[in-house]
Amino acid sequence: MLDGLKSMIRQPMIERLNRKYYAEMDRRYISYDTWIRAKEEKYRSANSGVESDMPVQLIYYSQVNEHTSFDTSAICVFVADTDGLDEHALSVIEAAFANDPAVCVVYGDEDEFNSNETVRMNPVFRPDWSPDTLLNYLYMGSVVAIRGSVIKPGKDIYDLIVRTAIGMNMTQVSHIDYCLYHTHFSKPLFDDRRYRPEYEGDEAVSIIIPSKDNPDILKNLLASIIKRTIGVRYEIVLIDNGSSEDNKKTIEQIVGSYRSGAGFMGIRYIYSPREFNFSAICNEGAHHSTGDYLLFLNDDMEIRDTKWLRKMLAYGALPHVGAVGAKLLYPDSKMIQHCGITNLRLGPVHKLQFKEDDHVYYDHVNDMDRDVIAVTGACLLVKRSDFDLVGGFDEELKVAFNDVDLCFKLFDEGRFNVVVNNTHLWHYESFSRGDDESKEKIERLQSERNLLYKKHPHLYDKDPFYHDYFTADILDSNYTYEYEYKDDTNVSNAYRPVPKPLGKTPELKWDNDCLIISLEQCGTYGYFCGPEADEREDRDDIYIGGYTFVAGSDNSCLKFSLMLEGESGEYSMPCNKIYRPDLEINLDPEEKAALNGFRIYPQVDDMPKGKYRVGMMAEGLVSGMVLKRYTNRYIEVK
Repeated sequence: MLDGLKSMIRQPMIERLNRKYYAEMDRRYISYDTWIRAKEEKYRSANSGVESDMPVQLIYYSQVNEHTSFDTSAICVFVADTDGLDEHALSVIEAAFANDPAVCVVYGDEDEFNSNETVRMNPVFRPDWSPDTLLNYLYMGSVVAIRGSVIKPGKDIYDLIVRTAIGMNMTQVSHIDYCLYHTHFSKPLFDDRRYRPEYEGDEAVSIIIPSKDNPDILKNLLASIIKRTIGVRYEIVLIDNGSSEDNKKTIEQIVGSYRSGAGFMGIRYIYSPREFNFSAICNEGAHHSTGDYLLFLNDDMEIRDTKWLRKMLAYGALPHVGAVGAKLLYPDSKMIQHCGITNLRLGPVHKLQFKEDDHVYYDHVNDMDRDVIAVTGACLLVKRSDFDLVGGFDEELKVAFNDVDLCFKLFDEGRFNVVVNNTHLWHYESFSRGDDESKEKIERLQSERNLLYKKHPHLYDKDPFYHDYFTADILDSNYTYEYEYKDDTNVSNAYRPVPKPLGKTPELKWDNDCLIISLEQCGTYGYFCGPEADEREDRDDIYIGGYTFVAGSDNSCLKFSLMLEGESGEYSMPCNKIYRPDLEINLDPEEKAALNGFRIYPQVDDMPKGKYRVGMMAEGLVSGMVLKRYTNRYIEVK
């Protein structure tokens, strides 16, 4: 009877909190249609009155063949179908040419109309000039404008664009942030991959493998390389930075069991004990190698495709290409570990990590070879000449971001970095150095991340292959649109509560492991906002952002408080509620966690100086349960 009475009391409270949750969700909603129209009106306003002195020649894709004539004095606008052409497309294109005389090719984005053409939806936001993506499919979409004077005729529109644009640089090919077309194709245009390069050379490749005290997984890697690498001359340089004596003997026995032949030029085992420094170890391996190409490969990999190296060399041999990576999957699965690195405001990340590679994701980012800002050093191919040109791996970056730094340097030299998605390797990730969750490792990661952007301030929060209309402030593995978050993730809109001493801790009633905490930003404003923050007076302000939820619970009935724990005791402050569409998608709808993001500037002026561990407390507004949990992330009050 008592339980029934409690239920009668609690149920109206739960329903009231649920209604409040859904009402807040409705208030937060903003449609893509409203958002994109405002963006484009602003774009047109900024370019109002800008006109080209060249005439415009409009040509259907279907009309293009080797005999099509072009006005060499005109802007030739090629379009799949004029029915989908935006009403302002031609004036926007003219302005793009008029604003920059160096531009030879212009393309934009596209989306769809609903059935009665009143609401726009389903945008496809294109990357900036990506020549190797173009070799796989006509990623530019349904509208491409070219100066008539530079056109090289082709047998169809795809052939024409490839012949004309390949060899151009980013100043000559302009992607504009404007939807020029309103019905996109459901599959890639000209999806026969006829321009994907093939490797026809005979240069030698040096496969450089850093390894220490991992004889079993190293044996697995070596066996897979030698069994599944065909059609390429290669040597293996194994660089050991200090295995134990027993493991050293075992590795020597493994190495001694292989004989050269059929393209395999042998294994060179370099035993060089030293403190772990991935960059220095790889540079030493390169020094002892003889190949025209260098392939850096983690020892916790397994080759799965006999043509893997030829597919990577097909791009690596192109003069404009810098680093080449491959798709990496977790072992015995279709789960993605890597298909290119994206450079967010938060730092470099693996988009689509932990997603199943069983279908095509946004604009074919996981099934087409494509240009990216960087690839992982777990599997990275580069010409020796380019490696030497940029000075190899930066040994100041001992553990993290050295691969990204190398790719940044190659990009600055005008090279394009490519991920090959039409092959894959297995990556037994983190066997070599464990996870990165300890306090020391997190601090090291933050330090090296800051160092990366001090070396490349112009690339902070910049990725030409990741559209500005995607969000850059969250760690969602998907390609998530900025408009879905409104301004909630913007630093300037952060919540500014004052931490209060907690006093007596409420009684903890549940398993704290149910309380999930993800801190996407945790540190000073300067850490979050990069090199330009050095000029700001508030650069040392504390900034904490991310999301939290209690698994298996109705989160609309919970109150969350951010916790700080230091020598002077525990402090708490209320969390604001940030809409997180990714949580709405990835979690059970019954958990009602879509408003469980937070962005907080704690006002710490009156707190005692020192380091504070960051955590979270959840209190049931109906059940009375209390959970508290701390992370391994710290902030410092100075």
